[in-house]
Amino acid sequence: MKKAYLTSNACRRRLLDASRIQNYLYRNGYVIVKKPEDADLIIFIACSFHNNLADHGLKKVKELKKYDAELIVAGCLPEVEKEKLSKIFNGKTISTKNLDKIDELFPENKVKFSEIEDANLLFENPTPETLAEHIHTTLNSVPHIKNIYTKTRNYVVKSLLGKQSLIYLAFARQPLCHIRTSWGCMGNCSYCTIKKSTGPFHSKPLEDCLKEFKEALKKGYRYFLILGVDVGAYGLDINSSLPELLDEITKIPGDYEIILRGLNPRWLVKYIDDLSEILSRKKIVKIGVSVQSGSSRILKLMNRYSNVEKIKNACLQLKEMSPDTSLDTHYIVGFPTETEEDFQKTLQFIRDIDYDEGYFFRFSSRTGTEAEKIEPKIPEEEITRRIKQARRYLKTHGYNTFFFTRWRFFFYTKKV
Repeated sequence: MKKAYLTSNACRRRLLDASRIQNYLYRNGYVIVKKPEDADLIIFIACSFHNNLADHGLKKVKELKKYDAELIVAGCLPEVEKEKLSKIFNGKTISTKNLDKIDELFPENKVKFSEIEDANLLFENPTPETLAEHIHTTLNSVPHIKNIYTKTRNYVVKSLLGKQSLIYLAFARQPLCHIRTSWGCMGNCSYCTIKKSTGPFHSKPLEDCLKEFKEALKKGYRYFLILGVDVGAYGLDINSSLPELLDEITKIPGDYEIILRGLNPRWLVKYIDDLSEILSRKKIVKIGVSVQSGSSRILKLMNRYSNVEKIKNACLQLKEMSPDTSLDTHYIVGFPTETEEDFQKTLQFIRDIDYDEGYFFRFSSRTGTEAEKIEPKIPEEEITRRIKQARRYLKTHGYNTFFFTRWRFFFYTKKV
């Protein structure tokens, strides 16, 4: 039997793809191994969301080429960084938007990729067990010690991040069951390459989403993450809508909690009145609204919904109709031409809404995007200064802040 090694540096959506690919290989007789040196086949699902992650992916390709195995590079990197990838790798690739064509790379496979259901659990990168992981495994092997260890770990994480933080929910209350509702994006953000790599927008049939949810409930899952590249656009291509999906799901009886991620503000503004009864059922505990800037001028340059007042009103209305629903957001620091005044508008917007948590990303100029041509660019040292200023500002308004250098962003959450 052939032996396959899979690894990824990508987002949750690509990790769901990785889980599906792993199941596809398994169903076709492959043995999944934990070390690349043991493999006949290596598949790397690579990210290109940010320059740093794309560079990390290219470096990883070079590392994986040294093994005596066939290497396939999948994910968004092959589409977004074609030129750079071609300089270091001339093997097989499969991009995110063409994932359904993976059968062409495996013509001998009897079970086709279309026969493999979409994944609901994230792919976990196989890693050799470190001392810390060995201790973790040992602690979890003794029920009494496992209980104490788990409670202590969860308490520490919750104390730092808050009980509604996605990091806490994902880390301390595993497993999160993912319901992917769509692929592709209907937006056209000037800084983004996701649409290029994921292809046209299309929704998963409503009955399939409900079936996955019900089956997961029967298996004992209680924490759900509903996601898509453009989750708010759900149903526009199949005569449905996001409110209809959420309405049908939250009517299902049971003890469960739902997180909704990656909601473009345009959809929140459009559907805010339709969410009142849905939120009153207290099943949706967290909603992520990716605002990106508090300046309407910058939002227009980003090709995003730019009516800041309507976004603000919709967020405040959401908090008023469902105070127990946690609200988080994303912002980009240093978009081309962003002035100090624009940046201050963003900080004030966060303060006005009083988000429960959020993320600040440094602007990353991606090749081939409209934003690449917008001048002047903000110097890296000025972006760093604004990042530091944002952290100080948020700390003075009751937030904990955590800096993640690898992806060049920082995370903030309300103090418990």
